[in-house]
Amino acid sequence: MKTFTIEEAKQNLDEVLEHAKQGGTVIIIADDEQAYQLVATIAPKKGPRKAGRLKGKIKVTDEFYEPLPEFEPYSE
Repeated sequence: MKTFTIEEAKQNLDEVLEHAKQGGTVIIIADDEQAYQLVATIAPKKGPRKAGRLKGKIKVTDEFYEPLPEFEPYSE
């Protein structure tokens, strides 16, 4: 486990990230004594977006198109 202040972490970002990448625990201490733990994870790969994926799962009722009472003074 390695502990850094925010300033040290900024100055040694490569070292901080490499330590986390190798599975080490990194604790960053803020000026107000709040502590943050840095954990390395593998970002999930996103596939291509598919059009129409939510088709049939969302329903808009007629009520959606009715004017909102809060905006009634502005529509007169």
